[in-house]
Amino acid sequence: MLSKNRIKYIHSLELKKKRNEERAFVAEGPKLVGDLLGHFDCRYIAATDSWMEKNTAFLELLSKQRCEIDTVTDEELRKASFLDTPQQVLAVFSQKSSDETCFSEIAGSSLCIALDDVQNPGNLGTIIRLADWFGIEHVFCSSGSADVYNPKTIQATMGSIARVNVHYCD
Repeated sequence: MLSKNRIKYIHSLELKKKRNEERAFVAEGPKLVGDLLGHFDCRYIAATDSWMEKNTAFLELLSKQRCEIDTVTDEELRKASFLDTPQQVLAVFSQKSSDETCFSEIAGSSLCIALDDVQNPGNLGTIIRLADWFGIEHVFCSSGSADVYNPKTIQATMGSIARVNVHYCD
């Protein structure tokens, strides 16, 4: 059962201010959630019975990590989802801790991309996905770029956010 307060909390994470306060973000869909489970700490999962049956191994691991798990109906998932057509599972993850990584340290040792004021969250997610495909492990964004934890950015990365480190700097 998905409470109204939980739905309200999930929807509040659509705002950057709330995501930064809570240090959390939302991911939706079986593939995306599955890709992120091993790389980010999971706080909460709302999933349908069919997803739960297929992912018993994940559920055992998550219960040990103190992740809250709710079985929900398609209608409840639709109320909480940011997508027009929800996809069996929605999860709230903790953001990675922000580090003050120096661009020159990483640029000298590995291939990386620097982005200047990419405003569209979907475009940022697509660039991160392409960086992953080419084996680029670091993406540096100017402080005016879209938020990497925006739900649209997370969706557009299609799980690549688990393998690409995104840094913000001037």
